[in-house]
Amino acid sequence: MAIAFHRGALRAAILTVAGFCSPALAAWPGDKPIELVVGFAAGGETDVLARTLAPYLQKHLSGAANLIIVNKPGASGAIANAYVQRAAKDGYTVAMVNTPPMNFMPLVQSTPYDPDKFALIGRVVSDPTLLVVRADSPYTSLKDLVAAVKAGRANVSIGQNGLGSNGGVALSILTQESGAAFTEVPFTGTGQSKIALIGGHVDMIFSSHTAVPNPAAEQTKLRVLAQFVDKRAPMLPDVPTAKEEGFDVVVPSDRGLAVDKDVPPEIRDRLQAALEAALKDPEFLVAAQSFSAILAYKPGSAWQQDIDAAKAPLAKLAASLKQRAAGR
Repeated sequence: MAIAFHRGALRAAILTVAGFCSPALAAWPGDKPIELVVGFAAGGETDVLARTLAPYLQKHLSGAANLIIVNKPGASGAIANAYVQRAAKDGYTVAMVNTPPMNFMPLVQSTPYDPDKFALIGRVVSDPTLLVVRADSPYTSLKDLVAAVKAGRANVSIGQNGLGSNGGVALSILTQESGAAFTEVPFTGTGQSKIALIGGHVDMIFSSHTAVPNPAAEQTKLRVLAQFVDKRAPMLPDVPTAKEEGFDVVVPSDRGLAVDKDVPPEIRDRLQAALEAALKDPEFLVAAQSFSAILAYKPGSAWQQDIDAAKAPLAKLAASLKQRAAGR
């Protein structure tokens, strides 16, 4: 009788828990707004992408879904990432994450979030990292640039957007791989660094392709010296990669969606299906024309493989930066 009682009580408890859980999952995503959290200020490239994508993600989730953009700028996205991981695990808080900052910053300093606690939904864009010079620059290849600096024939200043940015990481790995000592000039955004380059205050800058989509059409003509991706981007067929020049530096600027790993799998699956459908939506493709060259969907699992493959060089770089800081 005792055994029967306990079995009955257990069955009742399971049904009770199911009763509490099922309505929440059944109601998602329609009973309150879904926050799409952006770690950068309104008007920036990541924010514009999120605002362009949100209506179509909402459309393919449900007629009852309501997505709102929430900006939590600061600390290379760390504030936004922490906000998402601290939120309820109910699928109503989604992160627009950026790599390399998301997975690199915790390697060099304490962060209020853990990148391993994110479940990636899918990559939206992969923006090539470029080394950009003025059109009248004497440097015509990355290989010649490195050779000149190492031989002491040149003191070259390079602008980049901070430690965790794609340009900051690319410059640090290039320095490590090549042994060339460049003069680093940090900026808070590509707008500032472009002005400095055009004005002759720096010799070259690291930039995402989105920020310099047509270098030759700039008021002061620019030129791309190298691209730091695994293979030449379709829109830059004549620009060699750093790997082709002999330097294994691959640092694209990727952006996509993620949630906390404790969000139920069925919600994560619905988000991924809606994201994939949104990125194929003809109306979205028209609205996202400014991003058309860099749209590069990957499901979360495949994107995670890319991030895992980048761990070793990023860990090596982080150890080198810590050692350099300790030796000061």
